[in-house]
Amino acid sequence: MTKKQSSLWFWIALCAIVLLLTLVIYSETFRTFVDQATDWVKVVMNAQPVIGAAVFFLSAAISGMLAFASSVVLVPPANLVWGKLITFLLLWGGWIAGATAAFGIGKVARPLLIRLGYREKLDEYQQFVSKRMKFWASVLFCIAVPSEIPGYLFGGLRYPFWKFLGAIAIAESVYAFGIVIAGQSLVAAKPFPLIAIVAILIIIAIVARLLLQTLKKQKSREASKKGSRPRH
Repeated sequence: MTKKQSSLWFWIALCAIVLLLTLVIYSETFRTFVDQATDWVKVVMNAQPVIGAAVFFLSAAISGMLAFASSVVLVPPANLVWGKLITFLLLWGGWIAGATAAFGIGKVARPLLIRLGYREKLDEYQQFVSKRMKFWASVLFCIAVPSEIPGYLFGGLRYPFWKFLGAIAIAESVYAFGIVIAGQSLVAAKPFPLIAIVAILIIIAIVARLLLQTLKKQKSREASKKGSRPRH
């Protein structure tokens, strides 16, 4: 498939996602479900604000470690209870805490991760990273890949922790900000801002991935040129 065809299919897929989101958001069944679920969670959070905040933070941390977990569904009621700023800080902080735990696990227990079924994912993304990876490239990587991957991968590579922490903090802040604003739009029944934010986040992730692939190809070409130079 040529680059022009790939680009065409990307925009077709993006438009299909936007159309699907629009149909779902305007659905009366979906709106009723969102309102009922949000009201129920809001009541629980208001009744136990400290425990609610702790659970929200913990769910965000777990979602930063495991692919099947997600704290995003709790964002709309959290916005109503604590406001956008506190929700952002709890979500962002939880994701960073989860990524930090994943870094520690990757550093000391990589064989365990392989036994748990992470071998294919780690092998897939291993080609993009190295222990001497520049900071801006690590930020790009954290933006481009699923949130649970960077911690395990960089930890296993013994990447400098503070550089990793800075990179994951920047990357997660982008997504946390977008998701909090999208959650507010969902509760306020404003579909177009919601769809726009989701589309922007998808484009950011895809562009970061394309830039990462371009960087990898450049490094491969440079390495092949060095290898082909005659020795005197």
